Amino acid sequence: MDKNEKTKPSYNQDVLKIIQARYGYTQDYIRKSIRGDRTGIICNMIKAEYIKLNNEAIKAIESQLYKL
Repeated sequence: MDKNEKTKPSYNQDVLKIIQARYGYTQDYIRKSIRGDRTGIICNMIKAEYIKLNNEAIKAIESQLYKL
């Protein structure tokens, strides 16, 4: 395995589906917006919403973990 090989970032698939349903863009476009490959007002909105929804999903998982 090459040491210079980059790993792909993993995105929350559930959050991607929610954003796709809301905005109607492809998941590829959404991932590129989150990464910063696309610029613009909509891309910034998508990125901000992804971060917010992903953080909420992580909090929900952690809260359920402590209840077990």
